[in-house]
Amino acid sequence: LPLCSAKDAKKTSSVLYVFDSNAYSKLKEVKGYAWIEHDQIGWYKEKSAEYTKANGGNPLPSLAFFHIPIPEFSEAVKNENAFCYGVRKESVASPKINSGLGTAMLESRDVMGVFVGHEHVNDYVTEWRGMMLCYGRYTGGSTVYHDVPGGNGARIIELTEGERSFRTWIRLKDGKVINEFSYPADLGD
Repeated sequence: LPLCSAKDAKKTSSVLYVFDSNAYSKLKEVKGYAWIEHDQIGWYKEKSAEYTKANGGNPLPSLAFFHIPIPEFSEAVKNENAFCYGVRKESVASPKINSGLGTAMLESRDVMGVFVGHEHVNDYVTEWRGMMLCYGRYTGGSTVYHDVPGGNGARIIELTEGERSFRTWIRLKDGKVINEFSYPADLGD
């Protein structure tokens, strides 16, 4: 989804990539969740290259959205020194197969942050190789998973045109704002 410039509606200023993370593996040899498939990754690489070329060879600030986290989420939080901000009450439940989407995003150099759901009591952000990996916030009704501190809410994301950055925070059902984070400013050096 291209986001048009406020100054020139014919110019794309940022891109939101939305992927179907699929459901369960179709391979009997691989149990568990499915992965983002190679044709989807090929589509992403093609679109990213088109937007970069149209922007004079500079990758556009971009964000990616899908439901099931890619294996890089697990890799990121295994590092005991990893930046991790927010609530982490569940392990990462990602596919057993790493199909390469994270690598494609690193190589394309456009995606600043990846946003997922899936784990109902995680809402943290963590850094993986210069890219932010972020969980949403549980927004649904009361279920067995409804034990995230503060209750229901939503992750809000704010982009600023002309900057390779974003701000994000959790807004709780009662209106309280928690866990504000700015990329890349809050990562430090």
